Amino acid sequence: MPAILLMLLQRGRLFGFFLSAMLALLSYTVSFADKNILSAPRHRLFDTYQRLSPRERISAPVTIVAVDEESLSALGQWPWPRSRVSDLFKAIGAYEPAAIGVDILFAEPDRLSPDMAEWGKDAPAQVRAWLAKRKSNDGQLAETIGALPLVLGVGGMESPMPEGPLTPSRQTGKPSAHYLLSYEGLLRSIPVLDIAASGHGLLSAGTDPDGIVRRTPLAARLGDQLLPSLEMEMIRLAVGGKWFSLHGGPDGAEAVSAGDLRIPVQRDGTLWVHYGLHDPARFVSASSVLNGTVDPVKLNQQLVLVGVTGLGLIDYPATPVAARMPGVEIRAQILEAISDNALLSRPSWAGWVEAGLTFLFCGLLSLTVPVVQPRWTPVIWLAGGGLLAAAGFGAFAIYRVLIDVAVPGIAGSLLFLALLASTLAEADRQRRLYKRDLEIQREREARFAGELEAARRIQMGILPDASKIRDPLGRIDVAAMLEPAREVGGDLYDIFLVDEGERLFFMVGDVSGKGIPASLFMALGKSLYKSAVLRQREDIALVMSGANAEIARENPEQLFITVFAAVLDLPSGRMKVANAGHDWPIIKPQGAPVTAWSGAGGPPLCVVDDFDYPGETRQLTPGAMVVLFTDGVTEAMDPDGAIYGLERLTALLNTIPDDLSARDVIDEIHADVKAHTLGAAPSDDIAILVVIWKGDGAL
Repeated sequence: MPAILLMLLQRGRLFGFFLSAMLALLSYTVSFADKNILSAPRHRLFDTYQRLSPRERISAPVTIVAVDEESLSALGQWPWPRSRVSDLFKAIGAYEPAAIGVDILFAEPDRLSPDMAEWGKDAPAQVRAWLAKRKSNDGQLAETIGALPLVLGVGGMESPMPEGPLTPSRQTGKPSAHYLLSYEGLLRSIPVLDIAASGHGLLSAGTDPDGIVRRTPLAARLGDQLLPSLEMEMIRLAVGGKWFSLHGGPDGAEAVSAGDLRIPVQRDGTLWVHYGLHDPARFVSASSVLNGTVDPVKLNQQLVLVGVTGLGLIDYPATPVAARMPGVEIRAQILEAISDNALLSRPSWAGWVEAGLTFLFCGLLSLTVPVVQPRWTPVIWLAGGGLLAAAGFGAFAIYRVLIDVAVPGIAGSLLFLALLASTLAEADRQRRLYKRDLEIQREREARFAGELEAARRIQMGILPDASKIRDPLGRIDVAAMLEPAREVGGDLYDIFLVDEGERLFFMVGDVSGKGIPASLFMALGKSLYKSAVLRQREDIALVMSGANAEIARENPEQLFITVFAAVLDLPSGRMKVANAGHDWPIIKPQGAPVTAWSGAGGPPLCVVDDFDYPGETRQLTPGAMVVLFTDGVTEAMDPDGAIYGLERLTALLNTIPDDLSARDVIDEIHADVKAHTLGAAPSDDIAILVVIWKGDGAL
């Protein structure tokens, strides 16, 4: 577990998970709050759900009798005399509707009633007597209302108003009523009408701060009394209920009921309205009802809403599916959704679901964003957001449950931006560190390359320039080359005249290993060997033994050197040699093929202490060529791994003309080796030394 926590901490994901938990807690805290900065995106999301999947109108139990433009044109401007409204209600009642809901307040007496006419005061006595005998328009309307299953609307007010009749109610489960919308008073129709009605329902519809009607109360509170909505009262009258009930518990309301019909609500007694699109089939004109041309099916056993829809007469509230919709049609949609059991719900557990979605989305981002390449992070964010959107819309379309995925999406997006910024900042910091490290590395490499180049120059500088070795009598022609496999190498050669130019010393060696260690040991070995030669000029075997002892004393890395050394007496052509584990040279007499040469030798220098190396003598004939080389020649490989070999070198020397100079011979050998390797990287250092003895008195 500590290792896992350390890994998370190193990747920055532990902080991401902590922040995810905090965002999930915040999501739960604001899940049911309607007055915070996050409620607006939540409501917009729910509006989008409704626009994408509006409710279908199935049973059509509601008809709206509208005082529309057609009615106003035929019967005159609004308000109509209450006698005409009475006629309209009677005409509706004749079709035996299940209930009538009036989305109109008759808050003042009818000024068009004959008994209210100002001209009656100055009329003749006979006219005044006739007027006194006539029933007022309000009285006619009250009689009509009293004979019908009709609900009058009341408006909630914040200040006390005259009291009036209310529908009987009861509570079950001891619901906490303080969550319900509360009013101090009600704006009612005039008493003569108010008393006559079979029911009274709240007209006030809840609107959110943006003015859109998304929820409406089915139950509210008037002081200590319960108050049903207009829609709830119509349902009560339609099912024959004597009262309506509020069900719930300490956490608020759970449902309202009338008769056997139980309707789930939010804890504040509201209902999320599942809207369908505007449908003209919901409406019939009041004028068609009055003149008897309405289809009876539209009104018989229907829930009938009466409202004014003429332009300029009422406000058209905004809904999730329409920028303007008549208020009476909103009530019709509520009744349709209840009838079709197509109710939306936002259950109490939705907050926990949303908190879980917030944590999962943010956790996914915390796991992936810090470790994947930046170009993939938008894909992860979009994929996670897409899954959130699909989950939210699926819950709405399939189960009619409102799950807010806007808040998890916003929380995840904020975390994504924070993580992305942190990741990019860390990437930029790492890039700058890498850039600095690269600059330092390049500086080191440049310094090292310069030092290697200097070492190469020093190494090549300590090797003698064979072209400067000249015998005044012209008895010898010498040449040498060294080509390290790397910047510096471990092959060596030396050549110089001794005894006032009467003898020529030459040698070729190969240090074990390559690179800088071999080059350093090569320089040491060459210097000590030359010192040994200059002290002991007569016997090359003694020189080899002495050099072995001296070089071995300065060899902490346990390296060794193979060496072939020779001293050529220029007047006679006698050549004394000693071999310490090196390849024997090739001798090519003038005008004759190469002769094989092998003899007694000893181990490489620094392998066996105090070894007595044997010496040999070889007589050269005038024009004879001695070719010394290291294994970088014979073991040179082509791209397929085939080696150059001693046989090919021997064959090449047999074809070389006798009149070639020592330098030309080296160039021929080097060119043939390169032709064999075909550009492959050299596997070892190459050293070649050629000595041609032309005989005494060659000039």
